[in-house]
Amino acid sequence: MPIAERLRTQVQGLLKAPDSDAGHNTYFLYLEVVLAGFLAAASSFNAAYVLRLGGSNALVGLMSSLPALVASLLFIPSARVLEARTRYLPWVVGSLFVARFGYVIIALLPLFVGRFLPELTVAVLVAITIPSVFFSTGWSPLLSDVVTPRSRATVLAWRSILSSATIAPLIFFAGRWLDSAPFPMNYQWMYALGWLAGGGIGVYLVSRIRVAPQRCRTPVDRTRREKRTWLDALHVAAAENRGFFRIVVNTLLFNLGAWMVGSLFIIFYVRELGATDGWVGLLGTLAHVGVIAGYWLWRRIIRRAGEGRSLLISAPMVCIHPLLVALVPDLTFILFVEFLINVIAAGVNLSHSVIFLELLPEGRKHSSTAVYSMIMNIGAFVCPLIGVALADRIGIVPTLFIGGAMRLVGAALFFLFPVVPVQPQPQAA
Repeated sequence: MPIAERLRTQVQGLLKAPDSDAGHNTYFLYLEVVLAGFLAAASSFNAAYVLRLGGSNALVGLMSSLPALVASLLFIPSARVLEARTRYLPWVVGSLFVARFGYVIIALLPLFVGRFLPELTVAVLVAITIPSVFFSTGWSPLLSDVVTPRSRATVLAWRSILSSATIAPLIFFAGRWLDSAPFPMNYQWMYALGWLAGGGIGVYLVSRIRVAPQRCRTPVDRTRREKRTWLDALHVAAAENRGFFRIVVNTLLFNLGAWMVGSLFIIFYVRELGATDGWVGLLGTLAHVGVIAGYWLWRRIIRRAGEGRSLLISAPMVCIHPLLVALVPDLTFILFVEFLINVIAAGVNLSHSVIFLELLPEGRKHSSTAVYSMIMNIGAFVCPLIGVALADRIGIVPTLFIGGAMRLVGAALFFLFPVVPVQPQPQAA
């Protein structure tokens, strides 16, 4: 067989999805996350873009907090819509397409708008939260339905590795492109190409996932549930699985400090330390290289120690991020810190994600996901506003210290109120 023919056969074999449902779904979950990485790389410059358009620190804070407010109001209604349908995949796919199409609008805005361009850009980013809520409410149940429990840690780890392996070089070259090309055309092309891969091809790949029809709620159940408040839904989910209530409370308090200082980092780097777009791209690249190394490492640690123990190891360690940045405000040192923190954060994210999927109550996966996400988004709305206001009063560095201390207190809750029992003996690989 000629070399060209053999190569074509091998490529066709790689591009062909397996026949089994499990293999088919895993194939498209892996392929989709690679394409989504193009748009994720572009969106990582959102805050820098708003700042370079002339947006204020308060506007950057609102860009972080307002989507969380919108989401917190919509999670419960979106869960009711999804749980009332036997086939929820079309809603997941449609909402993902609409959400990602917002980046086409952002790319076109400078062609038609002169004044208020920073404010309108943030308005679009807030508006795409509405379809994003439907997508995120359906995504965790979808993963729970199509990925078997024994494969979840592996699939989630490889999705993150593939995502970061895609984003790391893209974000580096995007930063170089943004530094060399005229503004704002450089950002427009970056967003347009990101959407073509992540919003066009990526959404099509999600539509190829096979999800078995879920048992639709009866009209009686729907009437009864729609009268419940989110507190009632949380109470019902907690009654069925006490661990679910604990992971909601622990995660909320663990993330308060991170949400408070999250929007301050890019303001600190760009406005106070003078970071360029190229440096921001390099920062993102090293962060994703850290994610790749972290998931490779923690996947093996979790296999031996279990998710519960791995969460207890990694949660306190990740809290040093704002403390290190505040202690040594040097751009070169911060590059190292970002790499290190993302290696550690992979342990928190992987163990927490696997535990969360296991704790979703059967028959209430959408509503439980919605309650969890709504509570998290309330915190994500309030905390950035507090962080920006506090930084304006006392400075960014003291605020970073406060945020790090708050996160350490939150990490202690996973020790005091474990979400899953920790096995006394490590598991064999």
